[in-house]
This record gives sequence, structure tokens and C-alpha cells, in this order.
Amino acid sequence: MPGHHPIELRGSTALVTGASAGIGLAVARRLAQSGANLVLAARRPEPLEEAATSLRSLGVKAIAVPTDVSRLEALEALVSRAMAEFGTIDVLVNNAGVEAFRPYEELPLDRIAETIAVNLTSALLLTRLVIPHMLKAGRGHVVNMASTAGKFGIAYGAAYGTTKSGLVNFSQALRAEYRGRGVSASAICPGFTEQGGIYDRMRQQSGRKSPFFVGSTTAEQVAEAVIRAIERDKADLIVNWPPLRPMTAFAALFPNLGGALIRRASIKFLKRVAQTSSQD
Repeated sequence: MPGHHPIELRGSTALVTGASAGIGLAVARRLAQSGANLVLAARRPEPLEEAATSLRSLGVKAIAVPTDVSRLEALEALVSRAMAEFGTIDVLVNNAGVEAFRPYEELPLDRIAETIAVNLTSALLLTRLVIPHMLKAGRGHVVNMASTAGKFGIAYGAAYGTTKSGLVNFSQALRAEYRGRGVSASAICPGFTEQGGIYDRMRQQSGRKSPFFVGSTTAEQVAEAVIRAIERDKADLIVNWPPLRPMTAFAALFPNLGGALIRRASIKFLKRVAQTSSQD
């Protein structure tokens, strides 16, 4: 991207939400290995402080800031604490998220609102609070943790997938708006992620793994993709095996046929997940 220089991670400051476990912790660890100091945000104080302690052992500074990302005042306090501690936020990873896999007619209204607030609204608000600091410093990179569910609508995941497609669009808009001003953005689109939190719960609840043609990935591979996106300024990266980009491209060109193939590949697994979620 002309006018955009990739962030030098060593000595930078990265703010990661949803950082106490799963993908968020894996991303934070990989950033620490690259020499970034860390501001870790998540709801639960104890595992968050444990995460910060483990990351300090890698030779970087790391602070834990317990945060409910669905509350604007909590996001404002998080940014204030980060700036007071480090004076800069060079990388923002919007990773906090909740799942909502259930037949849509059974999905509680407050669950829909929570999914949007945590997965999408928090990312828009937190980015809005951080970007002025990035622009003032002349550098910054926003990473939005989307999903392959944001590339095509999946059964039983209407609210979840909609928030993730919103993050893909948001990343594209940021790239267009701040082109040439030192700030960029990337969307990371993992498939079902082992050791990532949400997929592990889905697999435990349903007693099934995702079908072969749908595939999966690991939290470590997602973390590696985050580093690649920052260092190479990638617009979006799909992280999955087998590769899903050809399937998403096919679905974009031929929505009816592509949608049918995706539905056929995933419907049994997702239906089982939705059924077990309904019983909780």
C-alpha cells in the first residue's frame, strides 16, 4: 500500500481484546515473541492476570486491564490506561467474541443484542477511540478477528455470521479511508479453530468434529496469520485447511450453487451444534 509502512513490532504496543484464552492469548503470545509490549483486555481478572504474567516471561511489558467490551465507558477506560502506561497503541486486535449457534427462531433477543454488541459494536467503538492516537503517531494497524462465517452465511449462525461479515466490511472501509496516512487494517477469517475456545465448546457439546470439506485450523495458525497480516499489510486472510478461498470465490460467483455446496458440507454438524445449544 503506497504511503503505508508495516509496523515494526519490536518495541511497539499492541492492545488485544479477548486475550485471556484461546485465539486472543495465542495472538498475544505471538506478538510478544515478536517483541511487542501488550495491553490485555478480557472480562475475567484472574486468567487475564495469569496471561500477563506468562507473557512477561518472554521479556516484554504486559498489563492486564479487565474490560467488558460491551460497555463504552469500559472501552474508554481501557484506552486511557493503555496510553497512560505506554503512550502509544500501534496495533489493535479486536478479538473479543461470543458465539450464537441456534435455530434463529429460538435465539433469545438478548442473545442477538449481546452478539452484536460484543462481536461488532465493540470493535467499531474501540477502533474509533484508538485511531486518533494512531493518526497522531503516523502509524497503526487494526486487526479484526472475523471468521469464514463472515464470508458466506451459514445455517444456525445468522447473528454470529452477520457480525463477522460486518468486521470484514469494516476492515475494507478502514483500509480505503486511511490509505496513505500510516494506518491500515486487516480482517482475519479463521475456520473452526482448535484451542480457540468457541469451536472447542461446539465440538464438546455436539460430540462431533467439523466435516473434512469444511475443515479447521488452530489458534497458533491464526496467531501466525495476524503477524503476517500486520507485517505484510494483508487486506484479509482466510485461515483454514483445506483452503476455503476457492469455495468462497465460487459461492460469490454462483450464489445458489455455491450456497448449496456449503450448506451440504456443513449442515449436519451445525444442526447438531444448534440442537445441543438449544438444550443448554
